[in-house]
Amino acid sequence: MIIFLFVCFTTMVVLQSLTVEGLNPPTIKPFHFSGELREGLRTMVMCGIIDGDRPFEFKWFKDSELLLPDKNHFSIQIINEFTSILTIEHLNALSNGNYTCRVTNSAGSDEKSDVLTMKGEI
Repeated sequence: MIIFLFVCFTTMVVLQSLTVEGLNPPTIKPFHFSGELREGLRTMVMCGIIDGDRPFEFKWFKDSELLLPDKNHFSIQIINEFTSILTIEHLNALSNGNYTCRVTNSAGSDEKSDVLTMKGEI
């Protein structure tokens, strides 16, 4: 009985390791904000996965803080399993900052960032 449990446990560990090792971590295509942004405009950026194995989890950050959708300021949409879009509805001085898209799967993660600076703002 003890030998049987040991064999089953060993088999499960080996199969689990093989599954994770066979996955590829995500690779995100870089995104960039337009250089002609000013207060009152709307902007959006797309986070697209160009390589890696499903399933993926998308997260957006501003200045290292996790973004949660806010109907009055911005929205986050998952378009399909490879694409997420961040839309900033109404740009203002608080919109300036470093935005990051992070994608993870069971094999790893990738993230890309860009700085939003409105025209005339420093």
